[in-house]
Amino acid sequence: MNRYLLLAFLALAAAAPARAAVGIAALEVAGNGRKFTAEVWYPAADGAKTEDFSPRAPIRPIAIARDAAPAALAERRPLVVASHGNWGTRFSQGWLALRLVEAGYLVLTTTHPGTDAELQTVAGRHRLWDRSRDVSAALDEVLKHPKWGALIDASRIGFAGHSFGGWTAVSLAGGRYDPARQRDYCTKLARKDFYCENILKDDVAGVPVQDAAQSFRDPRIRAFYIMAPGLLRASPAIRSRRSPRHSWSTPRASTRSSSPSRTPRCWRSRFPAREIVRPIGHFTYAPECRPLVGAVLARAAGVPICNDPDGVDRAKVHAQVARDAIEFFAATLKGAGR
Repeated sequence: MNRYLLLAFLALAAAAPARAAVGIAALEVAGNGRKFTAEVWYPAADGAKTEDFSPRAPIRPIAIARDAAPAALAERRPLVVASHGNWGTRFSQGWLALRLVEAGYLVLTTTHPGTDAELQTVAGRHRLWDRSRDVSAALDEVLKHPKWGALIDASRIGFAGHSFGGWTAVSLAGGRYDPARQRDYCTKLARKDFYCENILKDDVAGVPVQDAAQSFRDPRIRAFYIMAPGLLRASPAIRSRRSPRHSWSTPRASTRSSSPSRTPRCWRSRFPAREIVRPIGHFTYAPECRPLVGAVLARAAGVPICNDPDGVDRAKVHAQVARDAIEFFAATLKGAGR
């Protein structure tokens, strides 16, 4: 490289502003007889040291500042709760959490025992409404926390969910889950997807379901951004008389799954919705994987989290989805975002 061009490049690099660090702190949650860890994502104070972190061997690391002091905020910020899919973790939508924090939000990512990478149980896969309770319990905990609650504008809370997390959004908005209908649908599905293949092997005879028909609507959540939702055939109607105050965004992967091919008509009639159809895979909304070794390790574990259709660039999809989500929450959580 020409010496003068090299010097100019180095000067520009030195002049570029450093990317602000995103802090992350664990929050212990107990509710409904379940204990789990959530994570609070927030802007870190100047000088915070970041580390490259990966929750699982196949996953590409992200830069976080664990337990860093939060930056001084001029005002309370809106909060987005993020819910992972089956086999996910509280870090699965970390790629979105980082961008949301940079755009002016705080983020709370939850763990869902029984459907996460640490613990898979028959009851967890069958009693999906427990995930809704997890979210409400985590919200209770973060809002009353003396440190984090003081930073949150409780009137501006949104939700982002992928796969099972997308169904959790439906439940938190007032939808009801019918586990018997879901299993019946999976039984009749000619070409079983990853989810149906697995749940049909489960013996659910001893799993209690008497509380499945209850409403788990959480009125504190005003807007929902749903990514590749699953299990919508088991939620045939939104029975709540009160709808969320703002619109839904329902991007979904154009892959065969246990969800219907389009957003259910009952949603469109009851809730203003904007649907984005992307020609990508269901797991494209999962974290980026390490090159080559990530796909090998994920395949060995039996979970296709690194699989994308040919030509799909997961990093570019994440960037576009994050822009869409920020735009959506800025419009629905008034005054949010930049």
